[in-house]
Amino acid sequence: MLETKRATIFVDHPGDERPPDFIWMCDWLEKWEGKVKVASYSSGGWEHLWDVEGPTEAIDEIPERITCCSAWAQPEIYGNRRPGEHD
Repeated sequence: MLETKRATIFVDHPGDERPPDFIWMCDWLEKWEGKVKVASYSSGGWEHLWDVEGPTEAIDEIPERITCCSAWAQPEIYGNRRPGEHD
């Protein structure tokens, strides 16, 4: 069985320019299309937040600077919740 991991990714997107981290994320999603599942995506206009799940090798490629803690990515810490689900 293929081992999978989860990650929550946050990319700030100030102004009209496409920042390098946003470009990297778009390229990464394209590279892993069909193998990585986007469980949740939200945008406040200037920031983007993805909850993703995929093969360990895909998730391990994500730069630490754009990952963040969440109930999705660390259910052992925050509890086993689905994206968007709150106490």
